[in-house]
Formats: sequence, C-alpha cells, structure tokens
Amino acid sequence: MAFLRVVQGGRPGELHEIVAERLVLGRHPSCEVVLDNAVISRQHARLIRQSAGYVIEDLGSRNGTYVNGKAISGTQLIRDRDHIRICDYVLEYLEQLPLIDEMQMDDRLGGSSTRATRTSAYQRHETLDLPEDNPDLESSSIITTLNAAARGQRLDVRPEVKLRAVLDLSRQLSQTVDLRTMLNQSLGCLFQLFPQAEYGIVVLCDADFKHVELKVARSRSGEGEEHLAISRTILQRALQSHEAILSEDLADDTRFRDSHSASALEIRSMMCAPLSGANDEPFGAIQLTTRNLKKIFTQDDLDLLVSVAAQAGLAVENTRLHSEAILRNEMERDLEVATQIQLGFLPNRTPSFPGYEFCHYYKPAQQVGGDYYDYIPLPDGRLAVSVGDVSGKGVSAALLMARLCSSVRFHLVAQPSVAEAMTELNRELINSSMGFRFITLVIAVLDSGSNRVSLVNAGHLPPLIHQDGSSYFLEGDYSGLPLGIGEDTVYAEQVLELERGAALLLYTDGITETANPADSLYGREHLLAARPQAKCDAAQLVNFILEDVDRFAGEEYQRDDRCIVAIHKLP
Repeated sequence: MAFLRVVQGGRPGELHEIVAERLVLGRHPSCEVVLDNAVISRQHARLIRQSAGYVIEDLGSRNGTYVNGKAISGTQLIRDRDHIRICDYVLEYLEQLPLIDEMQMDDRLGGSSTRATRTSAYQRHETLDLPEDNPDLESSSIITTLNAAARGQRLDVRPEVKLRAVLDLSRQLSQTVDLRTMLNQSLGCLFQLFPQAEYGIVVLCDADFKHVELKVARSRSGEGEEHLAISRTILQRALQSHEAILSEDLADDTRFRDSHSASALEIRSMMCAPLSGANDEPFGAIQLTTRNLKKIFTQDDLDLLVSVAAQAGLAVENTRLHSEAILRNEMERDLEVATQIQLGFLPNRTPSFPGYEFCHYYKPAQQVGGDYYDYIPLPDGRLAVSVGDVSGKGVSAALLMARLCSSVRFHLVAQPSVAEAMTELNRELINSSMGFRFITLVIAVLDSGSNRVSLVNAGHLPPLIHQDGSSYFLEGDYSGLPLGIGEDTVYAEQVLELERGAALLLYTDGITETANPADSLYGREHLLAARPQAKCDAAQLVNFILEDVDRFAGEEYQRDDRCIVAIHKLP
C-alpha cells in the first residue's frame, strides 16, 4: 500500500492513502488529493499505477510539477521517499509506512476532514506477534476486567450517555458497508465519548488468535509529534479471555518496564475491549490509551467502551457477511459465464452420419467440470467420437478440458491415423507444463462404408458393447497409459466390427463411481446389466442407464462429473 505524506504546505504530516489506479492532485474538490492554493491548477497532476510502480504526470499545469527538485515532462516513475513539489506543497511518496519496533507508529497523522484521505485515522496492515502467557499478568497494573459477552450489564452506568453513544454509532454504521470506514467511524465515536483518549487502534484476528492484524490507528493530535504504542499483552488477554480490560498506569506495569513505548511515551491509562459478533466469539479488539494522569480511564468508561464495542462488533460482522455475499455472488456469476463458455466447446446436438445414430449426456458435479466429449468429422469422410476425463473437478479441470478439445481436433486432422494422433497429443500435453494432471481419453473412428470401428484408448474406462444379445467390455489390448504420464508412450489402434443393431457405449467414471447412501459404488456390473430387454435406440439406452444410476444413488449427491456417449449402428 502506497501513501503520500505532506511535508510542506497544508497540514504537514497528513497522510493520503493511494488505493486507486489513478489519483489526481489539484485544488478542485473532486480531486483525490486536494491542495488548497489558488496558484495550483484545478487538476494539476496525477499518479498512475503501472507494472513497475506509480508514475506521475503533469496535467498541463501553469506552474509545473517537480520530482526531487527537477521539473517533469510527460510521465516519470516515482520511487520510495521521492519528494513531489507542486507550488508551495511538498509531498513525500512512501511505498509503505515504516515499521517501528514494539509497534510504535511515528508517522505523522493528518487532521480530521470530511474526505477519507484527510483523516487522522489511517489503515495499517501489520501483523502483531502476541506474547506467550505472561506470569506477571495477574500482578500487573490491570485494576479491573469486565465480561464483554454480558452486553446488558450495569445499566445504571450513565444510561443516557450509553444510549446516545450506541444510537449515534448505529446511525453512522448503518450508512456504510466498507470495513475501513466503519472502523474509522467507531474510533471517531470513541474519541468524542472519551476526551482524554489520545490514541486508539482496532485489530482483527483469526479464530485461534495466531494472526492479529492492525487495521486502523488514530491519534487525537494531527501534528505527529507523538508516537502510538500498543500493549500486545493486554490485547492478548482481551482476545483470549473475552474480557474488557482497564489498566491504570502502564508506566508502573512490570510487563512494560523494559518497553520503550511505555517508558518513553509515558502511557498512563489504557482500555481494551474485544470485538465479537452474534456468537460472542472475539475476532478483534479496540484499544484506547492516554498519557494524562489526571484524566485516567474509569470503570464507567470501561463499561461504556464495552457497549460501543459490542455495537461495532456486530457491524463489522455484518460487513464481513456482506462482503462474503458479494464475493459469492461474483463467483457465481463468473461460474455461470464459465459454464456457458465450456458448453460452447461441447457439441449441443448429435451429428448426422450414414448408418449410425448417437446420443450424449453431460452433467458436471460443479458448475464446470473436466469431462469431455466431441464429434469430429475427418477429411476422409469418417467420423471420430471422443470421450475424455481430466483429473480433478471444477474450474482448473474445465480449463484443461477446453484445451483438450481443440488439441484433439487438430491432431486428428493433422495425423494419418488415430493412433498417431493420440501419440502426438500425449507428447504435446507432456511438454505443456500442465502440472501433475493427467487425462484419460478414448477415441472411436467410424466408417460409414463398413462396420469397422477404429479404437484407441489412453487409460480410459473400457468401452461397453451391446451386441447380439450379449454385453461385454473392450479390455486388454484395447487400452494404453493415460495422457500426460510418459513422453515416449506410443498408442496402438484396435479395430472391431460393430454389427447392425449393436451399440458402443463410451462413458466416464462419474457413472461407475456413483455412490448410494450406504457408500457403495454403482460399478461396472450395474452398468453392464443396464440395458432394456427389447431393442432400443441410442437415446433409450442412455435414458435407461441414467434412470438406473439415479435409482441406485437415491438421495446421495453427485460427487463427480458424468458423461455418456452412445453410438448405435442402425439395423
């Protein structure tokens, strides 16, 4: 995250966070960084994000833009700590805020403003290492704790102030779903409630408190002379015990005797309250500190902080749920588009080929999948029918399936035989860095002038033949290694005779590995027996199999992609 820090002009120390692809500087109120001076152009200069970093461009201003004392023309790449001068303003470009030992923040903070980029609260993304269990904790200067889960306790403590604070905060938080804005507003409300508060922070953490992230920090002073200190031990206790904590004098706390932040900054009093949602499990904390020994925080202050923190916690939880819902909706829309794209690679109707009829069925376990089928007319008038299965499921398998679709077509047209096409396809996939995935694929080439079917199988499930009242699988010499296993694999072509009225069934393991509630698999035996008693066409055969699979599965969900292609030799 990059920042612009005001060094000269305006409010020295003011921070402007750079979050957009473009950021305009000028005196017009619509600019992201407003420089209030009549000699500055309305839109004076802008920062543009590029692959190498941000560049600055003068927008035809009257008085020019300077980087490190030199006037710029066109665009110029800016680097960390570069100084940008626009008339009497000097801004320092920071690629990130500097890390300070013991989580101090000595960066200058901007004063309050109605614009988000000019506020004394700013966002940080630092991970805090919380200390191990501290034996001195109980003998420290912690003078009281309060169960933060008991939201309704001590109603006698300034009820009108508490009610006004909660209503005020509720009104503010109801107007935004942006997490940073919400946390800034929460700290702003607390600074109004507690005039003695000089510093405030908000941290968020994961469920086991191993990853604690500083999200927002605020200083009442906008001049930046002070440092902001964080008591990690108190944060640890508040998060793990779900207690709100009041510490009277950190300077006398044995845990902070060697701490530069406590001794140098003379922190006198601190409050910390956990943030939690509807389930009362803490996911963050708010901490306030003061150096004023005459205006230390009291028990009533702690109770009021708990009430505000409870409201803020629910708002943060709602914001997270809202963000998750938006992300989920975006993913669903992307998957819907991906589904339509994938279906565009697959045939939506059966081909017309003399002497044969066809039927296919395809249903991914997720919105997109790795099963594949195709009908490919060859230059010599024959027709290739292919069925494949990419290892895995979901988007990654679907992407590889899309590549497989075009590659199979290319090699079948480019190579003189189906066996050589499979061999070259395997070599291409081996050299394509497709990771540890492999593909099973079977290709059957039909000749309209005869009963001959040329078959090449790369590790796929054995095709099933229904012919002359019998059913059997084509195994043994009919199969080779899956694609993507061995670069030197050479595939062989097998030829079979498909009699009139016979059917050749190509399928994926989503059929045979369908599970029922008892976790038994449908298996090859069920598939072998799944055929109507009377003669049937390709569509009747496929529908009979699917109904049999559904009866077997019962209420069990579909675990894998399913694909069937039936090739029926007309009587």
